[in-house]
Amino acid sequence: MAIEKPILVIGIGGAGSRIAREACKAINSECVLISNDTKDLVGSFSSILINPKSWVNPSSYKLRFYAQDSAVRIRSVLRGFNTVVVVANLAGRGGSAIAPVVCRLAKEESNSKTVVSFVIMPFKFEKDRVFQAAISLKRVREASDATVVIDNEAFLENNPELSAEECYQITNRALSQTIGLICSGTYTYSDLSLLCTSNNIGGAEFSAKDSVAMLYQNAYAGSVKSAMLYVMGGKNVPLGLLNSLFNTLQEIFKDDGNAGVAIAESNSDKTTVHLLASFDETTRFDAYDPLSRIIPNRNVLDWDDMDCSPDIEMAITNLE
Repeated sequence: MAIEKPILVIGIGGAGSRIAREACKAINSECVLISNDTKDLVGSFSSILINPKSWVNPSSYKLRFYAQDSAVRIRSVLRGFNTVVVVANLAGRGGSAIAPVVCRLAKEESNSKTVVSFVIMPFKFEKDRVFQAAISLKRVREASDATVVIDNEAFLENNPELSAEECYQITNRALSQTIGLICSGTYTYSDLSLLCTSNNIGGAEFSAKDSVAMLYQNAYAGSVKSAMLYVMGGKNVPLGLLNSLFNTLQEIFKDDGNAGVAIAESNSDKTTVHLLASFDETTRFDAYDPLSRIIPNRNVLDWDDMDCSPDIEMAITNLE
């Protein structure tokens, strides 16, 4: 799928805004920040505040209702761009609530506009966030031409010694670098792709193995349609090792055989490895929303238009 310029990068919520700010610098594109928290709207970037008004702790449903209320402002920043890149952490309340709305508005703005979404899935122990993240991911995929997912849970399973903050730093950097690679390379995989990475300890060979192991946490190799191993700073890696990595990938994904290794420039002296793989079957994210296998799509409880969440002003501060 082609990535056409001009490109607009939209960062949603705290993590989404941080990643978007870094990514837009790498690809020299426009950037817009959208959040319900003013702390996320920093710097000289254009921004849209989703104002929850008197609600102190609004739910995802309430925030999505207010995001719908800001549809005119969101549409106004989308005009004039051929590709819209949406970045959000679906583990966060703002990201899971606002990202589906932004993706849908971007897709409705023009049939020729390409929408590419980059999202982060929560740790599995975050029980209060897993279900909402699954619902949001489903909505984002429906409104996007391509969706790239990085799973914090899979990364933690491969690196149990790391703290949550260390996980965030590594996965956020992987997303930022991958956005730059995809938008600079002018193409990406359609539908769903998983982004796998490592903690960059042990060199390129170990990092590649760690990335493949992270892939197996979400799906099996036989369901992979295409795969690309990005070696950041690969000019310092011996050609024999790069050739070995390529042969190994071809063997792992031999059912399809559409795998490759790409060398990418990096400002860091360290070699970083990212594996991007597209799938044609379900992943474990589908199990996060068990009702999706029982209730037909036309009867889902999570409506796009949140008219079931009326805005009722009260004399006291609202809590939800």
